[in-house]
Amino acid sequence: MRLFTATLAHETAPFSPIPTNMENFRKGMLNRPSHGEFVEGRLEAVECGLTMRGAQRGHDVVEGLGAAATPSGRTVKADYEAIRDELLDDLKNALPVDAVGLFLHGAQMAQGYDDCEGDLLQRVRELVGPDVPVGVEFDLHGNVTQAMVDSATFLVACREYPHVDFPERAEQLLDLLEQAVAGQIAPVSTRVRVPMLGIFHTTREPMKGFVDAITKAERRPGVLCISAAHGFPWADTPDTCATITVTTDGDAELAQSVAREMAEQFFALRAVAGVHAEALEDTIAKALEPAAGLTVLADTADNAGGGAASDATFILRSLLDRGVEKNTALGVIWDPQAVELAFAAGEGAQMPMRIGGKTSPLSGDPVDMNVTVEQLTEHGRQFAFGTEEKLGRMAHLLTEGGMSIVIGSRREQVHSPEAFLSVGVDPRDYSLLVLKSAQHFHARFSPLAERIFYAVGRGTTSVDFTSFDYQNLTRPIWPLDALESLTESAA
Repeated sequence: MRLFTATLAHETAPFSPIPTNMENFRKGMLNRPSHGEFVEGRLEAVECGLTMRGAQRGHDVVEGLGAAATPSGRTVKADYEAIRDELLDDLKNALPVDAVGLFLHGAQMAQGYDDCEGDLLQRVRELVGPDVPVGVEFDLHGNVTQAMVDSATFLVACREYPHVDFPERAEQLLDLLEQAVAGQIAPVSTRVRVPMLGIFHTTREPMKGFVDAITKAERRPGVLCISAAHGFPWADTPDTCATITVTTDGDAELAQSVAREMAEQFFALRAVAGVHAEALEDTIAKALEPAAGLTVLADTADNAGGGAASDATFILRSLLDRGVEKNTALGVIWDPQAVELAFAAGEGAQMPMRIGGKTSPLSGDPVDMNVTVEQLTEHGRQFAFGTEEKLGRMAHLLTEGGMSIVIGSRREQVHSPEAFLSVGVDPRDYSLLVLKSAQHFHARFSPLAERIFYAVGRGTTSVDFTSFDYQNLTRPIWPLDALESLTESAA
């Protein structure tokens, strides 16, 4: 079949102090095959997902625009429209096609657009007509809208958090597209809202069991795919919540029944499956209790992967106040100015440094200290979603008390140990490692760690949802409202 593929992915946090424009996409990923422009180290979904796997299956794949940026605030309207329209132009030039396969995030917003995915998919559907199957692979932190369901043939979300199963989902989506093109199935989809906000780790029960239940339910006769979207809770829209989307082979009643069943199961887990907002100082105290091996403390409220600045100093300040410095490493703090000063001074230099706390009140106050510039690199890196991610200039600073602080020029959450190893900080040499991430670190750090704690404090990605000034949520919604059943919520 002739398959058109493209990517437009941005997880938008409207409470984030970081604006988003075309430059964010250029620094992230902006591949323009129609212009002969490619960025090295492309997203898994483009390089190893739909595009490459489609070609491996022998399909005639036409690759369109690939654009992605680190999570942040709403995209400037003109820049979103320019990126969207270029993708649509690529599709126009590829017509006629037998199928469309897109990688979208599911929670993208721009100025004037609360639902970028719905907007894009409606325009894709207008171009290809009603009969061409349109499949979407997306992040389980998407907020699935009715516009998305109405315009796409298949919505296939990853199931794991951290998102280690994107390749599997790409294969599943390609299977479905092939069957649809061959006329073997007649897809029909339905969506059920699950009125809750939360962050749910699938690396532990009860979410591990829920993922298994989805997989089992998908094997029922007539069921083609089930997507359980956890939602992106830091987006303030009427569609911000978890959802279950089910696609069946021509059976709308079955789709509704299965979606309702899985929604009930998901909603029942709300109080036990999510990350809880324990007091920051209490979590830090637990992490400081003696242990034989490495303790990882995740600074979840300052996660660049959710739109935070990643320069908050609350945990750093707490550790310094407690006198905890030896055998401790912390990073990666986004502080381009401090990085430039470290490079200007050079390795081995001893100097006063003002670290972090530069972006907003949610970053805390800057921390002033005397440090030694231990190691510098122009080529920081880590591995994320199966590909190498370039982190640019990074510096390892050593405090007078012996704490290793890693600062970087590029705002990214920590995915893998290479983010620290790039500047000579081996996590295995420390008793406490504080890293700025919410959960994607787990895949590569859990084999090294004896214990993992999730710190919740002030920040753009705090799971204390009562701290955000939501204006547009569809209410009631848990945990902001006391909900006991799905039937109490809006349809």
